[in-house]
Parts: sequence; C-alpha cells; structure tokens
Amino acid sequence: MRVIAGKYKGRNLLSPSGSSTRPTTGMVKEAMFSIMQFSVRDAVVLDLFAGSGALGIECLSRGAMEVTFCENNRAVVELIHKNLSVLKSPDENYRVINSDFKRVLNTRARYDIILIDAPYKSGLGVEALKLIAANRVLNDDGIICFEGLYGIPYELPQGLVLTDRRKYGDTALDFIKYENSGNNGKL
Repeated sequence: MRVIAGKYKGRNLLSPSGSSTRPTTGMVKEAMFSIMQFSVRDAVVLDLFAGSGALGIECLSRGAMEVTFCENNRAVVELIHKNLSVLKSPDENYRVINSDFKRVLNTRARYDIILIDAPYKSGLGVEALKLIAANRVLNDDGIICFEGLYGIPYELPQGLVLTDRRKYGDTALDFIKYENSGNNGKL
C-alpha cells in the first residue's frame, strides 16, 4: 500500500495484519480522490474508522490543512503512528485519537471532509451518519465520503442527501452532503 499522489507520492505504508481491518484498495482510493480532488486542499478532514490511516495520509499528501484520525483499536492506532512517521515532516497538522467514533462526533469540532470506512455490514457507518446529521459536525459545504459494500441499502438520516454514487467491484463510494449546502449538491 502506498500514497498515490501529492507531496508524499510513492511512500510505502504499512497495512494491518489480520481480518479486523480492510484497507481501501488502490483503485477505490484513486477514484475517491479523483472525485474529491478540488475539495482536499486546505480542508479540515476527519478520517473515521481510520485503520492504517492511508486515507487521511493521502489527504495530507494532497494539501489538507488538518487531519484527525479516529480509530478505537489500540494496536491499529500504533500502526497509524508508524505510517505517519514515514512522512518525516514536522509541519503536518494532524492528531490521532484512540477512541470510539461516537465521542469524536459528539464534540464541537467541524470538518470539511469526513471519510467513513466502517467495517462492512456492521452498521457503524450509518450510526456515524446519524450523529453527523444530528450534531452538524460537517461544515455547511462539506463532503462525506462513505465507503461500503455495494448492494447493501441504508437510509440517509434527515438533513443529508446523496450527491454521487460510484461502484468499484463490490465496493460503493457514496458522496453525501447536507441537504441545504450552498453548492446545489455538486462536489
């Protein structure tokens, strides 16, 4: 697994061992950032269910102002720290939170981009969407990128709207915004 673009392009990242964490494939990651390419620079990003941290690190590589990595598995948090150490850049603005996603989404923090890559079929991603809608954690013109298993329907909480859906094999990428965002649902 490696960073695909930006100032850290080509840097190798460690992947977690075992089946508890499933890294986003290179093809899906490339598509995700191609779609969001103009939104990442100077963005404040939340990488929920961060796993190896690869998605948040990709954001840092592409010029995000700040990235918060949220992961509840302590061993995987250590892996995030190891992956961040390969950047060898003391000027990056990030924090790694070893906590349940609910705590992070029940704060006053606001984000431009929220990446949700919860364990498939767990329902945790939908729980996160409910908290985002209820707590207005996303900035008004922000984007949620929701990665899940294609063909598993879920209901968006009131106030959120799907603006784009892409399918890559058995993976779906859904791009979600607040219903009344100022850009007419465009990414």
